[in-house]
Amino acid sequence: DILLVQQCPVRQIRAFLAVVFHCPIERIKIFSLDEFNSLSEELDGLSFDCVCVFSPVRGDVAQLLQLYRYKISDSDAVKRFVDIALRNKVHCYLPSDSLGEWIYVGDGNNPRRAQQISCEEEDCFLFKLI
Repeated sequence: DILLVQQCPVRQIRAFLAVVFHCPIERIKIFSLDEFNSLSEELDGLSFDCVCVFSPVRGDVAQLLQLYRYKISDSDAVKRFVDIALRNKVHCYLPSDSLGEWIYVGDGNNPRRAQQISCEEEDCFLFKLI
């Protein structure tokens, strides 16, 4: 999962993921959560590198991206996400290896660590920088 601080249009998300995964834009399929839940076709038979489902959320972020089907064969995927987010000024939170810990990419040239704060509201994500 990737949490975007600002909502992004589908074309911008698609372009961002194409650069991160080194694949053609047309091999990335993006759905809103409602579209994905109402799919009548099977995705398994289709040829995609990445399927992304996005939904609006609240708190310190505005949009949740859930990625499926992309096989990450190298350990540099998070580094690529960070590098490309910094270059394109995409403010986001990326999951870290630690439970509840995230990597925050925002203003500046260095990502920061962030801890997710529990929230009782559904679809609400809150963080504190550590």
